[in-house]
Amino acid sequence: MRLSQQYQPTTLGDVVGQPAIVRRLRRLVTAPYPCCLLFEGKGGVGKSAAAKALIHDLGVCPFSGLIEYSASNLSIEEVRRLFGQTFRYRPMAGNPWHILLIEELELIVSRHVNAALKDELSEQHMPERLIVVATSNDASGLDEALLQRFEIFPFSAGPTFAEACQERLAWIWQQEVGEDVPLPMGVEQLGWRNGSFSMRRALAALTGAVELHRTKEVAA
Repeated sequence: MRLSQQYQPTTLGDVVGQPAIVRRLRRLVTAPYPCCLLFEGKGGVGKSAAAKALIHDLGVCPFSGLIEYSASNLSIEEVRRLFGQTFRYRPMAGNPWHILLIEELELIVSRHVNAALKDELSEQHMPERLIVVATSNDASGLDEALLQRFEIFPFSAGPTFAEACQERLAWIWQQEVGEDVPLPMGVEQLGWRNGSFSMRRALAALTGAVELHRTKEVAA
């Protein structure tokens, strides 16, 4: 199993480097309300991980209360079915709330889907027990009227985020190879590219370092 899968956050308490966002999401967990959340930021900053942690902490059943789509695959027929049928009924298990998770919202290709979402997510039509969570690498090209439906959560990819991630990387290294083995040279730079830090990229590099260490141990 890849380290990115093995050490993916389970709860909001596991999400690193985004403390202000975690605080806002914990308030939502304490007192849920119908809303649309947009997690915006570069790849590898924890948007999808935070969404999955929120779903877990809300107690939403992944088999009956969670609906997931890539925005590029969301059709007008699906939008009509979800808002006309699915979200009208309580989930069969878990928390009574539905969560609609839309990954990469900027990839909506149909103007019909855009218009339908804009209408269904309006204050007048929003289902009473629905939380919409969308992710986006860049929301600047989104329809402004649709964007206004969302509370925006800007995810950092800067030095503070990188520092928190590097502490997590060092902990993962210890779990995988032992506390007595020093972290390889240059690990502090894992994940940096063009002035932004990606935990996904760093974990991929750390996975290679762990495998190399184990190969050397076997050879010795």
